[in-house]
Formats: sequence, C-alpha cells, structure tokens
Amino acid sequence: MGKLLKFIFGVIVVIAIVAVIGRLFFFELGKTQSYSMVPTLVPGDVFVVSTVSLLGQGDVALCENPDDPTEHVALRVIGVPGDEVSFWRNHIKLNGEVIQHSIEDPIIYVDRTSGEELEYAVNVAEEYVGGRLFTVALMDRSGGKDARPIVVPEGQFFVVGDNRNLSVDSRNFGTVPIESCIGKAVLLLWPGEDSGSLTRTSRLLSKL
Repeated sequence: MGKLLKFIFGVIVVIAIVAVIGRLFFFELGKTQSYSMVPTLVPGDVFVVSTVSLLGQGDVALCENPDDPTEHVALRVIGVPGDEVSFWRNHIKLNGEVIQHSIEDPIIYVDRTSGEELEYAVNVAEEYVGGRLFTVALMDRSGGKDARPIVVPEGQFFVVGDNRNLSVDSRNFGTVPIESCIGKAVLLLWPGEDSGSLTRTSRLLSKL
C-alpha cells in the first residue's frame, strides 16, 4: 500500500509541474467529467491540451460547456463553419456524404455517475472524419440520437461525443463558438480509472 501511495503522490506532483510549465509553453491540462467521450476518454482522465494548434474536423476540442460556462467539455469536432451536418441511425451525414463505419466486437465500460457501478456492453466502430480515424461507442446498433440537417454558422463548431447514444453535445445544445474552445486535446496524460475493458495500462499516454 505504501508503494502505491508514493506512486500516486508522484503522479500528482508530476501533473502539477506539467500544469505550471504548460502555461509557459502553450498547453494546458484538461480533465474529463462525463462519459460523453467513451471509449476515448472516461471521467477522471487528465489530458494535455494544445492551446496553439488549429482545431479542425476529427479533433477533440476542449470548450466551455454551453449548459454551464463554469465547466469545460471535451467533444469531437465534426462540423466546421459552412459544413452541413445531420445524424440518422448512428450515422453522420456530412456535406451530403454518409460517414460509414463497421461494427466491431463490444467492449465493457463502467458508469459510476449514480454512485453505483453500472456495467454497459457497447459495440464500437471506427469512423474517419477530417483525415482522423477514431473509435466510437454505440449503445444501440440500429438507432441513436438523430439530428436534423444544420449548416454550421460562421465562428461555430458542431461537436459530438464518441459515446454516440449517450453523449450530451451539439445535438442537444447546438453549435459552440470557436472562441469558447481552449484548444485541441493531444495526449492522455493520466487515465482516471479502470473502466471495464478500458484499463489504465492500455490507455496511458495514448494519443488523442
């Protein structure tokens, strides 16, 4: 137990040092609060955010939460100004093109938001948007949260969580101002918890 406490303390110290140095070298630290980005991020994950990198389609952006400006949310940029975006039956339609994906074997993740440990088995699929390949979780293979076509206004992003059926994102609160986004999440510095198939050891220092 003593070695574990020393290790955790060491990690906290390193993260604190990185947070201080980061402001000098144009990056900050973000922390996930929700399950909207499963399987990419789970609550408690600490990640590095580049404040100078340009955000584009497929990137994970850290932005002000439109429902609570005192908080930040990490979500993936799907639509940039001028793009037409819609969702139907778990598929993105971007500028008239349906983004296809193939369903892979399911994973397990654990939701602890209610104070209980609720295990969810979700199918995962790979998507390719804006030159980025990433993995999404699909609680419901056949349906999902739909969204009517919208043309992203100037100065706005359409952001969506990788946990497609359970995410709170632009399908709920609309587009977000680009100026409200701190930057691009680039590296998972410290996984907050083991969550079923999503173990710390397999996710530590993974690229976002």
